[in-house]
Amino acid sequence: MVHELLTFGARHRLISALLVLAFSAIAIGGLLRLKIDTSYDSLISENDPGRPAYEANIAEFGSDNTTIVYLRDDALFTEKRLLLIEDLIAGLEEVEAVERVESLFSVLSIRDDEGMLDASPLMDTTPEDAEEIELIRANALYSPLIRNNFVSADGKVTAVNITVSRDRTDPNFNASLNGEIEALLDPLKPEFEQVFHIGPPRLNVEIERGMFADMQTLSPLSTMLLIGAIIFFLRTPSAALIPMATSVISVLWTFGFMGYMGLPLTLLTAIVPSLIIVIGSTEDTHLLTAYLHGIKEGEKPDRGKAISFMAHHVGMPIFITSLTTTVGFMTNALNDIPLIQGFAYATAFAMSANLVGTVLIVPLFLIFFGPRDTKLAPGDERPGGIIGFVVRLLDGLAERYSKWVIGVTVVVLGIFGGYAFTVGVSNDPLSYFRSDSPLVTDATTLHRDLAGMQVFYLTLEAREKDAFKEPANLERLAAIQAFMRDQGAYDKTISLVDFLALVNREMNQGKPAFERVPESRDMVEQFLLMFRRGDIERYVSSDFSRANVVVRHNLSDSRDLNEKLDALTAEIEAILGDAEISASLTGENLMINRAAESLFGGQVQSLVLLVIIIFIIMTFLFTSITAGFLSLVPNAIPVILNFGAMGLLGIPLNPGTATVAVIAVGIAIDDTIHLLTRYNDECRRNPDQAMAVRATVWAEAVPVVSTSISLALGFVVLLFSNFAIVAQFGALAAATMIYAMLADLLITPIVLKHVRLAGIWEIVALKIGREVLEGSPLFVGMSPYQIKKTILLSVVGDYGEGDAIVEEDKTDRAMYVLLSGSVDVVTEVEGGDAHFIETLKPGAVFGEAGFVVGVKRTASVIAREEVQVLKLDPDKTAESLRFYPGIASRLHRNISRILGERLASVHEILETKAASEGGG
Repeated sequence: MVHELLTFGARHRLISALLVLAFSAIAIGGLLRLKIDTSYDSLISENDPGRPAYEANIAEFGSDNTTIVYLRDDALFTEKRLLLIEDLIAGLEEVEAVERVESLFSVLSIRDDEGMLDASPLMDTTPEDAEEIELIRANALYSPLIRNNFVSADGKVTAVNITVSRDRTDPNFNASLNGEIEALLDPLKPEFEQVFHIGPPRLNVEIERGMFADMQTLSPLSTMLLIGAIIFFLRTPSAALIPMATSVISVLWTFGFMGYMGLPLTLLTAIVPSLIIVIGSTEDTHLLTAYLHGIKEGEKPDRGKAISFMAHHVGMPIFITSLTTTVGFMTNALNDIPLIQGFAYATAFAMSANLVGTVLIVPLFLIFFGPRDTKLAPGDERPGGIIGFVVRLLDGLAERYSKWVIGVTVVVLGIFGGYAFTVGVSNDPLSYFRSDSPLVTDATTLHRDLAGMQVFYLTLEAREKDAFKEPANLERLAAIQAFMRDQGAYDKTISLVDFLALVNREMNQGKPAFERVPESRDMVEQFLLMFRRGDIERYVSSDFSRANVVVRHNLSDSRDLNEKLDALTAEIEAILGDAEISASLTGENLMINRAAESLFGGQVQSLVLLVIIIFIIMTFLFTSITAGFLSLVPNAIPVILNFGAMGLLGIPLNPGTATVAVIAVGIAIDDTIHLLTRYNDECRRNPDQAMAVRATVWAEAVPVVSTSISLALGFVVLLFSNFAIVAQFGALAAATMIYAMLADLLITPIVLKHVRLAGIWEIVALKIGREVLEGSPLFVGMSPYQIKKTILLSVVGDYGEGDAIVEEDKTDRAMYVLLSGSVDVVTEVEGGDAHFIETLKPGAVFGEAGFVVGVKRTASVIAREEVQVLKLDPDKTAESLRFYPGIASRLHRNISRILGERLASVHEILETKAASEGGG
């Protein structure tokens, strides 16, 4: 069936072409529906347990979606600059999506004024008097509510905080809002030394710009490298057109699928074209290599026969590897982060689409335009050039230093495995960008001069109304804030306590010792009368049962932030004690952070599931648990080295790097399957397993090395991405491809020398006569499956008419089973004439005496026609069947019975002869 599918395009050319056109036409309809999504929503788990509390706090205290406008100038506090800021604020307040604008023109200034408390806005409008402006500057720098929040400590930087109510149903919301803010800031840029805004709208727009820049740059680079690698390794320029055709079609079909399924173009799915070009080309390379070897098989080049040769030799591995690669991508869907789930669905479909495109396009192209000549060495010869050098080097290591190779590998894996446990996690959107990007530079500047752009809420909730008018509860809140300041992780925390403490200080002539919670409830209520509801609505509910702390920070490492939050949570529990007050930490930032923590669990689940699936598939295909474990060895090595390298280099687990391991396994199993399948074929032709392994490596070296290096180069292209997480993904994936290649060509051959395999497709396809299955004494009590497997795990020889299978007077330790045809058993008599003894039919066993102990043959066995014979050597049979104890036990039991029957027969003949001689 596989052969039929892989030659379909060559046999049904018009139908194949029409199918490609039809699928492409359907895909175009989906492509037109494709949307873009760079919002934070794709970074947050839909199952986040903190979402209900987050929504409640947003409804109560306002949105945490904050954009900050940064303005720097040495002459900031001048009439000209303040008027410009005032105009900016007026413009921002007119923007429909803006919920609140906070600035020097809205913040309260609380200060003692010659024994009178002044609690009024710092300024309503820009003063004309320079002395009044200087007083405003002094008041701003004096107030802890304003300093490092709305104005820098040196008075040269101010911030305008914009709280936004985001329309989650509008896909153009961020781009539109970013454009409106930019339009208001553009006139100010010549007037200030530095002006920028930073927040979710700009971040999302920057992601979108970077995505399209990547698609315009990375895909062409991947294409160029792919073409170069194929031409270099296969030495056939026209062959480079095939991967290009399958890649273009696969990209079109995938984007069409995404459009129909509502999967948007995101930071990760934007690299799907590059992945298709790189990964899809691997199977094309295997197919082309087999085709080129097929061209050399006949006396003259024949495209049809070469395509058939290609389908026969690599058809099954192509379908299996496409399945495992698809599964590798699909297992990423176990992650809770929508961004990764969408990537999983898109890439899994892409790999499936690439297989369909390959089946339809490759044979169709080859039948018309396939090369008729090749410079590649024949499949049964060691390759030349660079690949030949690599093969000779690895051959030598595996042959002479196999124990050292295994020992060094174990030590290296142990070291890297230790580093793997140090890998951290990160999901901060700001960390997606390169450290030298303007966005990161601006975020660092904001953090240095004022406070970080990240915001979350710490909310305390009591059962009773007016609970946060009680000094005891306010003291608890103050203690929590004091602990947060001591942690040194947060740039700014503001709560109702800060307002009350500042009033208390100023009511006591500004003495620092009085900057604390008022001592009585009466004083608290008196101080609260000085504030309008709008002044404190972000910090306490209208019934004073809930108090809110607004926290700003610049932590992007999820592990660092979680350590701080865990310590904070423990301290909050200790501070609250028996008080009937609950606490919650909420914020979009924190939900994104919690999603990062799921990366590790999701990665483990994906890997475990993928490993189990691969193990089951390989065990089934090669009918052996050993084969299942064997297939995992060269694929576990790259995974361990990948995580170890991440720990060693300090690369965190993020939405980009979290997909590397499962993708690497799904791709790396490709070469493993090709090696196992080829080794399986070679064992049928060559009884010497060491020679079979060598022939396997020689035959598969060109596609394995060329695809691995092509993949690595393709992934290296991602280093040029605008995003750090994509570059990290590319670097790790490229390195993993090289690890996998070395493991396949060095470790796998060492292990293969000790096993024999039998493919399920061979067992099904093997035709054995009924007389063998039911009549051979060697197979008594064995099922057809066991019989066929025994045959496939042993050496089968073909002989022509008159060929001697066993020669009289020669010594060997083989036992034979006649599978087809007939043979004569003869002995020589004096004068060299042959004495006919008997004719054996299929199922007959002969030479069994030599199986136990090497003896001289007492007769010759000559083929009467073309025959097929199963040869069982005791040592090699034991080696082949040691992983199949059930079959081995039944086989040896039958051999013992055959030998016993023959011994009894000989004994009976001797007794009869003795009795005859005695009677005579």
